[in-house]
Amino acid sequence: MRTHILIIGILCISLFSCQSKQQEGKQVSNIDSTLQVKATSILENKLTELNALSGQAIIMEVQTGHIKAMVGIERKDSADYQPCENFSQAHESALMHPISILAALETGKVKLADTVDVGDGIYICKEDTIKDHNWHRGGYGKITIKQGLASSSDIAVYKAIETAFNGYTQAYYDQLKDMGISNLDTPLQMLTAYNSIANNKNSQANIDSLKQALEYVVTDGLGQPAKSDKVQIAGETGTVQLEDGSYIVEFCGYFPANAPQYSIIVSIHKKELPASGGLMAGDMFRQIVDYMNE
Repeated sequence: MRTHILIIGILCISLFSCQSKQQEGKQVSNIDSTLQVKATSILENKLTELNALSGQAIIMEVQTGHIKAMVGIERKDSADYQPCENFSQAHESALMHPISILAALETGKVKLADTVDVGDGIYICKEDTIKDHNWHRGGYGKITIKQGLASSSDIAVYKAIETAFNGYTQAYYDQLKDMGISNLDTPLQMLTAYNSIANNKNSQANIDSLKQALEYVVTDGLGQPAKSDKVQIAGETGTVQLEDGSYIVEFCGYFPANAPQYSIIVSIHKKELPASGGLMAGDMFRQIVDYMNE
C-alpha cells in the first residue's frame, strides 16, 4: 500500500491553536532551520517505525519562550489515514499531572512525600471510574505522590487533588488561574506551561520539589526511555486513548534539568496498541536532545 508523507511544518492550523499573524511572525523569525530539518527527520523516522498516523514536535527556548522548531507530519494511506484534527481535541493527558500536583502543593495541604493508596489500580469516585494503566496487573498499592507522578498514576494525582481541593472543584480551577493557566488543550499550550515550571514561575519551594520529581520520572519512572547520557532531563510521559479508540502518546520536558535551556514536547497519534508515551515519544525526545547536545 502506497504511503504519502506530508510535511505540515510550522504553521499547521489543525495541529496547533490559532494564533494572531503577529505571533506567528514572531515565532517564525526564531526558527532554527537546521534544527527544524533534523526534528522533521527524527519525527518522520519515528512515525514510520511505529506505523503511526501523525505526530508533532515543538522545541522552545526556556528563557525567552521563542520557538526554535515546530513540525507536524501526517502519514496518509487509503486504509488507515485519519486527519490530525484529533490532536486539537481537549483530552486529559498525564502531561497534566505535574500541573495539577503543583496546584495542590500551592495549597500547602499536600507534599510530594505524602503516601496515597491507589489500591488495585481501579478507583470509583462519584459516577466516574479511574483506572491506572497497570490496573490489570493489580495496581501500585501504597505509593508516594512523587512515585505516582513517576508511574503516571491517575489515581494518585486524583487523590492529591481530592485532599487539596476536595476534587476537581472550582477551587482547583481557580488555583490554576492564579498560576496563569487557563487552557492546555494543545501541545503548544502544554509546552508553555512546562516552560513556566522550568522558569520558576510559581512558589520557589514547590517548584523545586516538582522539578526534582520530574527528574525522578526520567531516572526511575516511566520516562526512562527519555534519559540521555549527554545531559540530565526532567519531564513527564503521557498516554491517552481518544474516543475513536486511537491513542496519543506524549512526552514533555526540559533540559538541562538543573539549569533549563530548552523545553520540548513530542506527541504521536497512532491507531492501536502498543501505545507508550515513554517508550515512543520519550525515545524521540531523547533523540532530539542528543542531537542538540552533540
